[in-house]
This record gives sequence, C-alpha cells and structure tokens, in this order.
Amino acid sequence: MAMKRHSIRFTVILTILSVLFSCTSHSYSAYENELRRIDEALERSEEYVRIKQQKISTIENMLHSRGVTPLQQYHIYGQLYLEYQPFQFDKAKETLDNQLNIALETGNDSLRMNALLNKAMLLTTAGFYLEADEVFARIDTAALAIDQMTEWYNARQKFLHDYQEYVTTSSIDVPDASNVTLYQDRILENTPENLPVNRHIRIMRMIEGKDFEKAYNENLHFIESLDKDSRDYAVQTYWQGFICENLDRTDELIKWWTESALCDIRGAIKDNASLCSIAIKLSDPQDTDRAFRYINVSLDDALYYNAKLRKVQIASTLPWILKTYTDSKELQSRERSRYFICTVCIALLLLVFCVVTVRLYVKGRRNASEIESKNLQLAEYYHSVIDAEENLKQTNLDLIEANAAKEEYLGLFLSMCSGYLDKLKKNLTRDQFDAELKNFYKTFDTSFLSLYPTFVEEFNALLKEDSRVKVKDGELLSTELRIFALIKLGITQSSHIASLLRYSVNTIYNYRAQVKNAALENRENFEETVRKIGSKR
Repeated sequence: MAMKRHSIRFTVILTILSVLFSCTSHSYSAYENELRRIDEALERSEEYVRIKQQKISTIENMLHSRGVTPLQQYHIYGQLYLEYQPFQFDKAKETLDNQLNIALETGNDSLRMNALLNKAMLLTTAGFYLEADEVFARIDTAALAIDQMTEWYNARQKFLHDYQEYVTTSSIDVPDASNVTLYQDRILENTPENLPVNRHIRIMRMIEGKDFEKAYNENLHFIESLDKDSRDYAVQTYWQGFICENLDRTDELIKWWTESALCDIRGAIKDNASLCSIAIKLSDPQDTDRAFRYINVSLDDALYYNAKLRKVQIASTLPWILKTYTDSKELQSRERSRYFICTVCIALLLLVFCVVTVRLYVKGRRNASEIESKNLQLAEYYHSVIDAEENLKQTNLDLIEANAAKEEYLGLFLSMCSGYLDKLKKNLTRDQFDAELKNFYKTFDTSFLSLYPTFVEEFNALLKEDSRVKVKDGELLSTELRIFALIKLGITQSSHIASLLRYSVNTIYNYRAQVKNAALENRENFEETVRKIGSKR
C-alpha cells in the first residue's frame, strides 16, 4: 500500500512539474534566420568600416603623389566622391567642391557641369532642397552634352519628386513640379532599356501607378542582373521589399530588406533605410530587443552620415519603437515574475517530495531491494533540485539584464529629450526654454532616483566629509550629482554629458576633476566605483 501511495504521489508531482515547465517555454521570431544573418553582419560592422576607410585613405594618398596633374586630381576626387557619397555626406560635399575648384582653375566647363550635377543629386538625396535648387540654378543646360543632359533630367526629376513629397503637408509650392513625368520620359527616350537608370525609372513609375505585380517582376529581373555588393543592389532590394509590403507579402519583404541591409552593412553604407524599416516591422514581443537595437544602429548611421533627411525620418519612428519596447519590457517583467513563482513552487514540491522519499526510505529499510530503488530515486530528485537551482540563477541573471536595459533606455530617453529641446529652442522664448530645461532636469532626477534611491548617500560616502555634495532645497540632484548620475548610466564622454546638461565641455571636465580630487580612496578608480553604486540591488 505504501508503494502504491508513493507511485500515485510521484505521478501527480511529475504531471505538475511538466505543466509548470511548459509555462516557461518561449517562441522564436518568425524571421529568426534572416535576423540572425543581420546580427552576424552587425558584429563585423566595425571591420567593414575599417575596410572602407582604408580604401578612402588609399585614394586620398594618390592626390599627393608626385607629378599628379590637375586633371588627374579631378578624376581622383571623382573616385573619392563615389566612396564618400553613401558614407559621409560632409566629406562627399567637400570632395565635389574640390572638383569644382579644379574645374574653375582649368576653365573646363564640362568638368564643372559634371561636378555641379553630382552636387545637385547629393544635396537632393540628403534632403537639402533649397541648397540643391541653388546648384541647379548654376547649371547651364544649353552647355550640357547628351549624357550630361540625361544626368540633369535624372537629378531634376528626383529633386522635384522628393521636394514635392517633403512639402506636401505645407503650403509651399514647388515650381516646375509638374515636369517630373516629362523629365522621366526624356530619360527613357535617350537611354537604352538595359541601362540601370532606365530600368529604375520604369520600375518607379510602376510603383507610382500602383501596378505592384508588374513592378515586382520587372524589379526581380533587374536585381538578378546586379552585383550583390553594389549600391544599386541595396537600393533595388529595398524597393522590392517596399513592393512586397504593398502586396501584403510580409515574409518576403523581410527577406528583401534583409538583403538590402546586409549589402549596406558590408559596404559600410551609412545612408541606408532597410534596417530601420525592418525594425518598424518587428512588432512581436520577442523581437522588440532587436528592433530597439536596429533603430539605434540606424540612428548612429544617420548621425555619422550627417544628412538631415535620414535623421528626421528615423526620429519620426522612435516614439513608436520606444512604446513597443516599453510594452515588451513590461510584459517580460510579468513573465519573469511568473517564472520565478513557478520555480519556487517547483522547489517546494521537490522539497516535499524529498521529505516523503526519506520517510518511505526509513519505513522500507528492512527490504534491501526497496532501499536500492529509493536511493536511485533520491539521486534523480537531487538532479532535479540542481536543475531548479540553475533556473533560479538564470532568473537572477535575467533580472540583472533587465536593470541594465532600464539604464540603457533611460540614457536613450535623455538623449532624445535633449535632442527635442534643441529642436524646440528656436521656437521658444528664453523663459520658455529655461522652463523646459528645468523640467528636463527634474524629469531626469526623478527617473534616476527611482532606479537608485540611495545614490546620493552612497555617492557622498565615497567623498571626504568636508567635500560632500549638498543638494539645495527644492532640488533632487545638484549639477555634480547629475554628471556622475550620467556616468553611472554609462555616459562617460564629457562632450556627451555637456550636450545633455547644457554646459561647456570644460565645465564638465572641471566638475569631474574637482569631485575626483575629493575622493576618499584612489581617485583614478573613482568613476568606476560610482558605476558600481546600486549594482547589488
């Protein structure tokens, strides 16, 4: 009877354990294979950038070679422009300006027109429409050769199309906007059908006409003819994803945007759009960490490239991404709490089971075979306890990672708020801006102290008694405390801290040096010690 009761208990407990462990299973992203390819490429992104920089350095060295003529310098600058054009806007613009200077010195109007055409297209692509329009005004179309005229049609139709879209919500009127179709017709009439610009214009007109099935097939053939490492490949695979989005082929659009993003990453193309588009599509809770990481990479690329249009486009998606990320973190927090409760229940059940087993072992001591059986069971239960302990350890690690994510999120939140203050500054009076700035400081102080409520006390404990920081009435943190609060969050560059707190870099540096000089122990490791405040929580 005792063995029968034990068997029943064992069966019930195993059933409960299987149900509890099933609640901790988690699903994988529907696009896991594609996203893993992007993650692997991003891990090597710095290597790809170094390759690009080495190539640029090699070309720049050619400019200073002995005996290089002005005409040769012009063409070397042309090679340099092709490298900088998707990599760094300011450098690309500077390169074209150097070409223009050489063309003016040599009096060669054809070379000058080439440089102006490239500059007009560069400014258009980067969203500097007023500057681009000024460049167009300097181009004498009557002096252009046939191939240059095609380039002018292409640059002009893109300028008018993009500028019209940019100002569509305002009352600004774009002169000559009705000629977009005319300029496209001129390109199609004067170029072979297999030329990339001809094929691209035809595909874009199909998209504008919402003939997505035809655009899909035509663009697919175009993509098959392109080098997978070329900028054209990155552009056309992005548009193929856009076409799939309009055809409701979500799985396929991720595939094409992945191809485009991989081409951008491997080619160190900083003027890109696919990675940001993928981040917006990752709406499942298990994908939000990736989406947040991808949008960060896109924003970093946009800042590095330094063209205003891409930064504005990415900034418009950030609120939505942040909301999704926050909702996901809240969901994950609830799931971790549930997993923790499940784990505790498992541990308690195992403890009860072990007690029951010991009692059965004592009662069945007279039977050697039963003793051996109970020993084997005890060994199994012991391993189960070990597994439960490992689960508890993993849960603790997950909680630590969640705190780190909160710090990272708070740092990004501050950077965004600071960026918005910069944009609002020109539209606010001095008093209004000071009020917004004061509110920004208060928001940061409150948010930070909610994460680390004992930060002020622990920070002062690191300083000599006569140098400890005192907070004024009505304030939560002083300037010194805010600086080291940012350092605690991982923001260590004085320039970045100065930008967030609206001080000069020298002021931040002086505050840091003054506080470190007042440290009780080794001042060289003072900031690292500050980073560890609250780490045991």
